[in-house]
Amino acid sequence: MSILPVSTLYIVAFALLFVVFTFRVGLVRKRTGISFLDGGNQLLLRRMRAHANFVETVPLALALIALTEANGASVAFTHSLGLTLLVSRLMHYITLQVSPHALTRPISMLGTFAVYLVSSGWLLWQIF
Repeated sequence: MSILPVSTLYIVAFALLFVVFTFRVGLVRKRTGISFLDGGNQLLLRRMRAHANFVETVPLALALIALTEANGASVAFTHSLGLTLLVSRLMHYITLQVSPHALTRPISMLGTFAVYLVSSGWLLWQIF
């Protein structure tokens, strides 16, 4: 059994999403023959940005979730952080693909930042 079973579940889920998002960038590159940057292709640019934003935001959030679990957070609290992050990041990815200016984009970022703030606050509370 895993030492951090809830965090492990979310880390694995996000690792699989990372593979899917990377593969989707590669598919457009293969189809268009664009091997570097975006070549002015809007679909490739959207997929690259969605992938990059995922890489920019998910690792720190997962580390914070794992730290909350390691420091004694309840299973329900840890799941609430993980599910919030999962829903937020999927919403953000889909929004960037479909309609980058939709309201779901800032909402998804608020969800991601909520995970940062709530987990950080909880961890600081445990320290002091």
